[in-house]
Order: sequence, then C-alpha cells, then structure tokens
Amino acid sequence: MRGGWRQRRLFAKLPAMPMLRVLAVVLLLALAPAATCAAGAQAWRFDPVHTQVTFFVDHLGFAKATGRLRVSQGWFRFDPDDWSSAAVDVTIDLASVDMGDPRWSETVRSGQFFNTERWPTARFVSRSVDTGGQAPGRAVLRGDLTLHGVSQPLDLAVTFNRIGRDPYAFKRKAGFSAQAIVKRSAFGMTRYAEVVGDEVELRIEVEGIDDDKAATRNEAADGIEKH
Repeated sequence: MRGGWRQRRLFAKLPAMPMLRVLAVVLLLALAPAATCAAGAQAWRFDPVHTQVTFFVDHLGFAKATGRLRVSQGWFRFDPDDWSSAAVDVTIDLASVDMGDPRWSETVRSGQFFNTERWPTARFVSRSVDTGGQAPGRAVLRGDLTLHGVSQPLDLAVTFNRIGRDPYAFKRKAGFSAQAIVKRSAFGMTRYAEVVGDEVELRIEVEGIDDDKAATRNEAADGIEKH
C-alpha cells in the first residue's frame, strides 16, 4: 500500500504529457519484446573464398563427373535459436565452372549446357524453412532455383555447423553444409542424355561473414542490375 501511494505521488509531480505522447510510449514498450526477438536473426554475407557449390553427374555409368562453382554474391539470415527466421538469397557464377579439364569446362559453359553467354548466373531464393522431423541443427530450406532461364522449386537439406570467430580473418562467421538433387532436364538442359546423367547431386559448403547490411547491399545491387 505504501509503495503504491509513493508511486501516485511521484506521477502526480510529473509534468502533464499530451495523450498522444503517452500512447506512443505505451506502444513502444509493448512492441519492445517483439523487436528483441526479431533482432535475433543475424544477417551474413557469403564468403566467396570459402563457399563452393560442387556437383556430381553420372558419366556413362563409369563414374560421376565432378564440377565446382563459385558464389558471386549473396546473403543469408539465421538465428540458431529460431530457424523460422532463416532466409537465403544467393547468386552463383556459372562461368566459374571448373570440371578439372579446360576443354570439358568450356563445353559445360557453352550452349550445350549452361550457355553462360545468355545466362551467366544462377540464383536461389528461399521461401520457407522446415525443421519438422529433423535432427537438431538440421532443416529443409525450401525455395526456387533459377537456372538456364528456368525457375524450379528446390529443397536444400541444410546442416548448421557452427558460429564463431575466424582467428585468421578476425571476423565472426557462420558455417553450413547443404545437399540437394536436381534434374538438368527440368531446366531445359537435355543434350547428351545418353552420355551424361539427368540427375545432378549438389553439395554446398558455406561460410558467411557477419554483416548487418548484407541483405540491403544485395538488394541494391540487384536493383542496379535490373536497370
């Protein structure tokens, strides 16, 4: 009782505040917890040096041909305590393809496969994330892959590796591994079906660098490209 009386006296001595200002303060206080939760999802930019897309495709049934691709730009958002906030937007440089042989690499760049003169990049943009039935640290990232001028749904099986400080780069990083299967025919690449398999296995290793402005910067660059 005594405490309540003191509080009433204290508020009575405060200068009167316009009703709108009081309502604004109350609203800000009410929204504060929600803002704190949203802030838990950190933005990261892809480290192009330590991020690679490796793909495997059957070659005449003898073995799987292996190729590597590099990321040209992109960002992701992630909170290890709340996977529902995860999001990804990444662009892959198709001209960077390396098949381990210069002539084979050039063939994959050509119109017989990627046709990098017309479509120099591929892009994956996530739509949702599903942790149902997954082990801790794992999820399925659902999104759309645009490749060879065609967009198709793609599910990535993602494993969160760790977040920590890189002692050599002096930067905070997040690491992930991901896998998926795509059919090249679904993207209009149907040449040499008797030699090269249709199913392509993707294995992706990702390192992201802590960067609050990564998403904004990527959107700005995307806007410039569209103009």
